Amino acid sequence: MNWTEITETLQYLSEPAYLYTGGGALVLTLLLILLKRRQPKNVVAYSTENGRVMVSRSAIVELVRTSCEQLNHVSKPSVKIKVKGRHTHFNVCLKLTSGGRLRDIEQALQTHLRQELAESLGIENLGKINIIATGLKSGKMELRTPAEAPAEAAQAATTAAEATQPEQKSE
Repeated sequence: MNWTEITETLQYLSEPAYLYTGGGALVLTLLLILLKRRQPKNVVAYSTENGRVMVSRSAIVELVRTSCEQLNHVSKPSVKIKVKGRHTHFNVCLKLTSGGRLRDIEQALQTHLRQELAESLGIENLGKINIIATGLKSGKMELRTPAEAPAEAAQAATTAAEATQPEQKSE
């Protein structure tokens, strides 16, 4: 196939019928992607012989927010829910404040959420609960000049040395 054959083939595609078909296929593809990625409004907690028991997304979001409020050094939590097969997975995004240790927060939050989602809301088939740190707010900094730092270190060393020396009795 040479260059002229390729350009002739592409000219046929510029006809209105082909443009409408291509545009329609593109819109349909985008709609399918959006439908696939959307958050579920309700999550199946469990099923009984009489029917299914559902938990609303807002109840889960409220549970995560109140759980995060109990922890120091955590702010602005948000939740993304994914249902894959029979399992429900959660992504909890949060911001840490100064002094917060992600390992401690992750362990406490995952344990608490897993317990509350299973016991309080009755959600069976819990999947992963991923904790995602989306930011870190640092604390206030103290301004010191470079000349002050060595003087403060020397004074601290002198004070420490004096504290370790035994007191001498005068006669």
